[in-house]
Amino acid sequence: MVLAVWLEVRRELERVVGSEYVSSDPEVTFLYHWDFVTAEEPGVCDIVVMPGSTREVQEVVRLANKWRIPVVPWVSGVNIGGLATPRRGGIVVDLRRMNRILEVNEDDMYAVVEGGTTWGDLKGHLERHHPDLRPGVPWAPAGAGVVPCYLCYGFTDLSFMAGTGADFLNGLEVVLPTGEVVRTGSCMCTSYWHSRAPLPDLTGLFVGWDGATGIVTKAGVKLWPNLPTEYLILLADTVRDGVEAFKRVARKCTGILDMCFVNYTWLMSLLGYHEKEEDPLDPEEAGVQDFYGLIAVAASSEREMEAKKEAIEEAAGTGVLADLEAVMELFPEEARPQGYALVNPPIHFYNCWNYSYGGGGEWVGCYLSSRHVASYYRIAVSVAKKYGRHAQMYGRVMSGGHHWIARVNISFNKDDPSDIEAARRCLMEIDEKVRQLPSVVRYKAPSWAKERNFSRASPDSLELIKRVRRLLDPNGVMNPGHGL
Repeated sequence: MVLAVWLEVRRELERVVGSEYVSSDPEVTFLYHWDFVTAEEPGVCDIVVMPGSTREVQEVVRLANKWRIPVVPWVSGVNIGGLATPRRGGIVVDLRRMNRILEVNEDDMYAVVEGGTTWGDLKGHLERHHPDLRPGVPWAPAGAGVVPCYLCYGFTDLSFMAGTGADFLNGLEVVLPTGEVVRTGSCMCTSYWHSRAPLPDLTGLFVGWDGATGIVTKAGVKLWPNLPTEYLILLADTVRDGVEAFKRVARKCTGILDMCFVNYTWLMSLLGYHEKEEDPLDPEEAGVQDFYGLIAVAASSEREMEAKKEAIEEAAGTGVLADLEAVMELFPEEARPQGYALVNPPIHFYNCWNYSYGGGGEWVGCYLSSRHVASYYRIAVSVAKKYGRHAQMYGRVMSGGHHWIARVNISFNKDDPSDIEAARRCLMEIDEKVRQLPSVVRYKAPSWAKERNFSRASPDSLELIKRVRRLLDPNGVMNPGHGL
């Protein structure tokens, strides 16, 4: 696009949001070219705008249609899959000014938040004003976005009980790619945001689409009673042994909020240790304990809590079960605060930033059957070992055990192009090999991995997805290069 046109676009954007909230300066737009830590290729942000209201977002999208310019929704740029990277240039819509908590309904236990609300915004507001309620929060920085996490099927510290982030959404307000504003769920026809039932579930038009079907400006999100919670650690020699114990607990025990685990390498990184050459590439092969499970249990009384803990211990059958406090005593004193932070997310540190010098990291994360979690890990370790990389494994039991997630992170030096490329090859091979397991579907998938997801889909399903996207975005302006 010629310079004169961009100057006119900038003037029109300034009339919408004010000149202080528009920039095409390279030192500003550079920050929006890529995710901060991943191995994915950068894009190009031509101009960035920071709207402060739904109306302003609407006007920006209308301008994008007028000029046929791509528009990309953005909150914090730490989604790890390049999903908000502008692949075809255009306008990045930075939603961080739209971070207000608009309502908390204590009776129906939900909050209405704007599209740029972060975990720090939401959790801080609830702790100050509604301490009896809590959200489901992921292991993510406080500055990461609530709405993007939920729209991308993120998982939280309530996911065993309540499912994926998408299950936390009661309704949405969305600016469509053509500029109309729609609402989904009960807020479509009432002033309440209590549920998606019993109306046609339009929310699904915006969940899992990577920002390609509209810009979410408001969301009704579920909250939960903030009951007393205790944390148990389940130790097992191998991931396979630990997974089997988790499956038994999931089937037999109630009152569990969350069940997740990490392997030895991820645990070391989470406790603040840095990668060393002498660290085992295959902890199980080296005889190192390799399954560290966390079980969060809520109860309204001490008697109820003790009964639940006894039931979990009986169901687990194998391994060592202990209170979090007892296990943390085994670690150096300086590492304990980071360990305790895991049960009080959001968390400011993150293993893909601090494990490998150079602060880079990306994962291959999948939703899958419990049958394949242990095999997923063994495949990932074997590929990572081939590249001389330490595979950091993290898994979570979802929706009461109906499905799981498994995720392997590979760290690298983001200041070393050759190391980035080597890590990228490793990640792509892990992705390729774990797809031999029949239940695996990548989540928060970069474009190349998304193509692999869709390569196994039925042609009629793919055509329906394309038809819906063409209907919603006839000019092709909304986050092009992402989705299908």
